[in-house]
Amino acid sequence: MRKANIENLLSEKIKTSQLYLDSLTHRSASNKNNERLEFFGDAILGFFIAEFLYEKFPEDDEGSLSRKRSYLVRKDTLSLIATHYDIGSKIILGDGERKSGGHRRDSIISDALEALIAVVYIVEGPEETRKFISKVFESFINILPSNDDLKDSKTKLQELLQSHNIELPMYETAEVNKNNKIHFRTLCRVKNHKVCEEGIGSNKRKSQQEAAKKTLEKMKIIYKKENA
Repeated sequence: MRKANIENLLSEKIKTSQLYLDSLTHRSASNKNNERLEFFGDAILGFFIAEFLYEKFPEDDEGSLSRKRSYLVRKDTLSLIATHYDIGSKIILGDGERKSGGHRRDSIISDALEALIAVVYIVEGPEETRKFISKVFESFINILPSNDDLKDSKTKLQELLQSHNIELPMYETAEVNKNNKIHFRTLCRVKNHKVCEEGIGSNKRKSQQEAAKKTLEKMKIIYKKENA
């Protein structure tokens, strides 16, 4: 897919501002960087996405709206948008981050997008920010997965067990050193069926979700056999 240029969506007032430069400056390059703007932009983004979803899905309950919002503001979605608009090529990095490919790192480019949202808000105000977010998130809002597909594995496993009046799973998570990098290992146990599955992830949440996903698949097989 051909990349777009984020600057085509920005006014000259924004592009010539110091704030715009700050939004693209990573902490590895300067003490005057985008971290504070990213903090503010994260809150602004959450508000406007909630507003869009509230208006677009009047039949959704709080849980469904929350899952949709989480999907849209998660780092994976932000990095896809940032990549599409080639934000990485504009980010100012320190030598080490630049040599290690920081301009392609999901966390760095998604943070820059959130920082840029804050700049649009500060320079142009709420209405222009609403238009900007609507434009860059439009395709994702229009093709949101179903409410059931948006549920994470832990939620799906809990609902499956509750539907069979089974005690909820237990999670045991420990920090491990894997190839000189810190990872997390989670065991997910369903006591009633003597099921125990393992999940490994770069953080606690990912390891628990991986363990829950494997357990969910195991429980589906068990219940399928029981109902055969």
